[in-house]
Amino acid sequence: MLAYYTNINNFWKDELATHTYKRRVLFDAKNFDHLDRVYYNKDYILQSFNDELNCSSRFKADLNAAEGAVSWTCILPDVILPTHKDTFYTLRQEHNVPIEKCFRYIVFLEDAVFGHSVNFTTKNITNFAAGDVYKFDCNELHYGVNASNVAFHTCQVSTFLV
Repeated sequence: MLAYYTNINNFWKDELATHTYKRRVLFDAKNFDHLDRVYYNKDYILQSFNDELNCSSRFKADLNAAEGAVSWTCILPDVILPTHKDTFYTLRQEHNVPIEKCFRYIVFLEDAVFGHSVNFTTKNITNFAAGDVYKFDCNELHYGVNASNVAFHTCQVSTFLV
């Protein structure tokens, strides 16, 4: 179901410039259980969720996702977010919806930098503009990589079909 969705206006630029991420998230979630921990036990990503982001309601409004969650993710330089499929665990628990109805928008918060990439089995996304939005579901195996020397920021809006 991976598909380019739209491009939204960059209303988050000022907040991103001063944002401090609230969480340091290790790669120990269940959707990473298939990985050999010898290789993937040292890295982490930075994340902030919902009310920790002043503009979270604007992302939901612009993407017509009234129910759901918004997060920002920062992949630091020289970090790979390992291959995984999204499980939508919190979304499913909070809204009592089956995984088949869940999907996610990924919004690129800045223009592409050489070395920033989000890769799916059918498409590698490397040439994106700030505001580009892709939509995908639980069946899409994917990973993110930052092979540059600057942080890689994305927004995830998780929602479901009503």
